[in-house]
Amino acid sequence: MNENHNIKALLKGTHLFGHLDNDKLDKALELADSRRLSKGETLYSEGDNASEVYLLASGSMQTFVSDGLSKKYILQICTPGELIGMVGFIDSGERSSNCAADEDSHLLAFSRERLMRLFDTEDGLPHSPEARTRIMCHLVQVVRRMSTKAKNLALMDVYGRVRILINQMLEDQDGDEMVLKKQLTQQEIADQIGSSREMVARILKELVFGRYIRLENRRIVVLKMLPVNF
Repeated sequence: MNENHNIKALLKGTHLFGHLDNDKLDKALELADSRRLSKGETLYSEGDNASEVYLLASGSMQTFVSDGLSKKYILQICTPGELIGMVGFIDSGERSSNCAADEDSHLLAFSRERLMRLFDTEDGLPHSPEARTRIMCHLVQVVRRMSTKAKNLALMDVYGRVRILINQMLEDQDGDEMVLKKQLTQQEIADQIGSSREMVARILKELVFGRYIRLENRRIVVLKMLPVNF
């Protein structure tokens, strides 16, 4: 009961379901399929039919593009309360990226057919003009985020991208030291910034030598703010 209450609160906070009253939210929960994925398990792959949208109830998911071999670039790390797969769902096209569990995760899957019944629409999107405006704003945010990632990838050196990622993930700790909200391996850092593990390892080694960070059992401890140029 408590889990359903928490999930309903997450639904209420989304652009797709936020306009619904309690009865409609309960109906939405009844129409959803529960999915539990273990770390590394795939939710969908690039080229799949985008016939569902997902609410992340717990855990962490990553959307990414890959060459199918060893190269991978993470587009987004999704946290609880986020809707996953909206872009492909809106235009009824194919998935433009892959999505897999970053850690053990619980999701609710909403098929287009069931949302058509819930909203009484032909496209599975709400009638409400306010809700459609919020969805449009969400798409604008996606474009802005992808534009920033493209700019950083094209115009910024690897150190600059490492610095931005570390600053985004900083979490205060006792004293002057700071740690990351989620500890990342060198390969995970490389996948998020579009670089190689070897280059990331070299930069981290130089930051240790400059006494900007300390590495403890694969944990990055930030001793002072990283400089803009290094």
